[in-house]
Amino acid sequence: MNCFDFVEVITDAVVVARYLKATLVIPDIRGSQLGDWRNFGDIYDIEKFVSSLDGVVKVVKSQPSELSTKDLAVLRIPNRVTEEYIANNIEPVFKTKGHVRLATYFPSVNMKRTCTPENEERNLVGCLAMFGSLELQPEVREVVDSIVERLQTLSRRSDSEFVAVDLRLDMLDQKGCQGSKKCYGPDEIALFLKKLVFDKNSAVYLTQSRWDNSHDSLKDIFPKTYTKELIMPMDKKQKFLGSDSSEYITKECY
Repeated sequence: MNCFDFVEVITDAVVVARYLKATLVIPDIRGSQLGDWRNFGDIYDIEKFVSSLDGVVKVVKSQPSELSTKDLAVLRIPNRVTEEYIANNIEPVFKTKGHVRLATYFPSVNMKRTCTPENEERNLVGCLAMFGSLELQPEVREVVDSIVERLQTLSRRSDSEFVAVDLRLDMLDQKGCQGSKKCYGPDEIALFLKKLVFDKNSAVYLTQSRWDNSHDSLKDIFPKTYTKELIMPMDKKQKFLGSDSSEYITKECY
């Protein structure tokens, strides 16, 4: 599971619900494979999420019984959705149906925000959702802390640094990435880190769950390169790496 993607998707859900003045149903976290999902509460503190958004977006823990999942209008929306997109593509359906089900996809590697006066509220609400409402469950926080502690230990032993890299291999095959100077594979990342004066003893943490053969070129230059699978405590692997997740996470508004 790519936690950054998860946070981005939750942020979009809050932004859409705020714009529509809709009630947000606590989302499940779903992957691309059948049966691949987690409860929101497995990762984040639900009460913290609800209370942090009080006065901004009304949040409920479950879908109202009178609504059938089969009857919900499903809309695919781009990550970092803008108010203009909501107004043109989501609001008309919401006004007609009274409820929508959203599935976020990631069409671009462009990480720039649309910081215009028209999107000022969108950005404020997005920041609250991303940085002020999501608090990891204690067990998840424990795993995160253990990974960071191990990386720090590995770095101290060799008197070097550690760096985390969100190496988006899935993005490299997309049209918007092909031939683009904004997209970097393992080879380019390795050279970039060398230019930043990271030495060969530096620990490199890749946010991917499992090792991919393409990572080998990075490990050739930085031998202490790890994925979650390689650095996570053994007793936590089955629970947190038992199934793969994808870019797609759904959430509902009504």
